[in-house]
Amino acid sequence: MTIGSSKTRSILIAALGGEGGGVLSDWTIEAIRSAGFLVQGTSIPGVAQRTGATTYYIEYLPTPKEELGSTRPVFALTPIPGRVDVMIASELIEAARAAEGGYISPDRTTLIASNHRVYATTEKISMTDGRFDSQAALNAIHAAAKRSLVFDMQSAALEAGTVINAVILGTLAGSNALGIAPELFEAAIKKSGKSVAASLKGYRYGFEAARGTLPASSAPATPTTTETQLGEAEFPVETRHVIGTGYRRCLDYQDKAYADLYQRRVRDVLATDRQAGGADQGWKLTLEAARLLALRMTYEDVIRVADLKTRANRFATVRRETRVKAGEGLRIVEYLKPGPEEVCALLSPRMGNAFLGWLRKRGLEHRFHVGLHVRSDTISGFLMMRMLARARVLRRRSWRFAQEEALTTRWLTAVKNAALLDYAFGIEVAECADLVKGYSGTYRRGVRSFDLIFDKLVDPAIRQVKSATAAVRGARAAANADPEGDALDNFLLAAST
Repeated sequence: MTIGSSKTRSILIAALGGEGGGVLSDWTIEAIRSAGFLVQGTSIPGVAQRTGATTYYIEYLPTPKEELGSTRPVFALTPIPGRVDVMIASELIEAARAAEGGYISPDRTTLIASNHRVYATTEKISMTDGRFDSQAALNAIHAAAKRSLVFDMQSAALEAGTVINAVILGTLAGSNALGIAPELFEAAIKKSGKSVAASLKGYRYGFEAARGTLPASSAPATPTTTETQLGEAEFPVETRHVIGTGYRRCLDYQDKAYADLYQRRVRDVLATDRQAGGADQGWKLTLEAARLLALRMTYEDVIRVADLKTRANRFATVRRETRVKAGEGLRIVEYLKPGPEEVCALLSPRMGNAFLGWLRKRGLEHRFHVGLHVRSDTISGFLMMRMLARARVLRRRSWRFAQEEALTTRWLTAVKNAALLDYAFGIEVAECADLVKGYSGTYRRGVRSFDLIFDKLVDPAIRQVKSATAAVRGARAAANADPEGDALDNFLLAAST
């Protein structure tokens, strides 16, 4: 419901039996009411212990009661898919169920969930291994939500000697998703008078985890294997999935040293994000920079293409999609058309510059392509592709790598400098990395657009210590609207006059 310019906000809680979902709902309602807002809470009991969670629905109007006069909102009794602002799930599969039901949406929902598992009845009664794929569930819920604060809250609760609901409440308060002062949540716990000391300890763990201020020594005794291996525990909880995915992508692309370089770069961005008040912004700068940095550092050169095309799972996928029966032969022809940049991925910087200079003198730079048809289903074709894939050991000494590193370094430096001037400016500069993609002509046009925006807008604004958020946003839109670059040229010309 809408009153004036204000809209009601909704919170949906899915909790298992014995996890204090009702108490969590009461704490949250009390904090909202103490903030001076009108609020209503309802609950729907689950069917059974693990065939359906008990859900608690809270709806409130974030307008002080004294401003409403005699007007009163009409609250709903049940949540509406696509209109949930905060989704809380006390267990991983409950979060996945909420995503499947449409209660988590990428344009609206802040998801707060524990990634531990309590197996459902359907998983336990299976004659084989009936467990759901936890990684697939994690990927799904992170993709579905606008913000995701997901970590092992059950282990944190055990460490604090309390129930998981206290950790969840602390995470909710620390996320600032409701815009309510943290002291009101603490006061709600104290007012309840039940296990106050233990509940506050769990609350503070969740609060500090959400704010990214949790000391490493305070981490649960049983961190996830992924967090231990990749060092993700040092990052704010809502950034760990993206950073972990980026780390694994870089590891698969090159080697551990390269993946560690990715993590160091993200750590530098996070330091800037903290300085710029990123905790109140949902760490958006770190999230966007980490996502785009992973793409920048794993650009698709001929080495990468050859590697992906000769993996066992790729052949299995082709056979499955073409419905080839077992024992039947399959002919696979790879159609490759590398341009100058792709060739330079195999040349040293000196040789690459000489090769490009030779092409430019003859006016061939934009017309040079080598058409190749390689049968990867044959021994000779497969071995040739695998030899090309093994050239990854030469990648970091290639002309193309040097070009990519220079672009990435320039981009990262500008992102950090822009964010310290204006957080929104930093986000727009970070998004500029997405301009550079594709192959040959598409890649060259992307680099041109990137360089023009940085030369004409980003770098001058940073030198003059002023924000250029709107200008950069408009320039990016113009560059993406017209692949030939005319729209961007016109936009920059108009911006300069």
